[in-house]
Amino acid sequence: MKSLHRRAPVLAALAGLLCLLAAILTPRPAAAVRYDQGQRIQVTGIVADAQGQPLEGLRVVLEVSRTYFSMRNLRRTADPDVRRVSAVTDARGNYTLEWPWDSYFNHFELVAGVPVHSRLENGRTGDTVQELARQEITRRVEAGSPAVVAVTIDNRQFLDNFRQFLASIKTDDQRKVYQEMGRPDRVRNVQYPGYLESSWWYFEAGRVYRFRDGHLEQVTPFDPVRGL
Repeated sequence: MKSLHRRAPVLAALAGLLCLLAAILTPRPAAAVRYDQGQRIQVTGIVADAQGQPLEGLRVVLEVSRTYFSMRNLRRTADPDVRRVSAVTDARGNYTLEWPWDSYFNHFELVAGVPVHSRLENGRTGDTVQELARQEITRRVEAGSPAVVAVTIDNRQFLDNFRQFLASIKTDDQRKVYQEMGRPDRVRNVQYPGYLESSWWYFEAGRVYRFRDGHLEQVTPFDPVRGL
């Protein structure tokens, strides 16, 4: 009897843990009841900056995944299978996304960013989305369709700088370098009497491209700088 009495707090703690795990592992029924398999749901809204100015031409991506509680790690874990659908904001910052409901997936996130031609990990170049804002919208999606989500870009400095850089590309030489190398890590413009010198720095590639009035004059190698 004494041994059983001493074990009582431990048994009570285990019972509490089992109740907690049961609550975590029990699927939320609301979404399964609300949507039929394959039913198309909508996520729509406006993307704007912190001052409320609508932002045109941004890529909005709905990321759909599955999360579950891992008994091994005692925490929620994300399945690596992620599905994505995307749209581009119009002149008023509006976007609309559609997703065919699949009850396997239970986690929804909305990402807003700008498409950037960049150097990838494999050394090649390709278009990626530079993320500017992200928010978790699972409850809004489960509450009904359409799910209306306003996205705010708090810091639009990267967007403004990148668009200014794109607007500065005027010549075939510059377009060719951008396609081959992607977005520079640094751009330096110096106005000399009679001409403009532009330097595009690619730190990991170890190259700087120098243009005179947009025409390539020199490519200078240097020791690559990693991790910037």
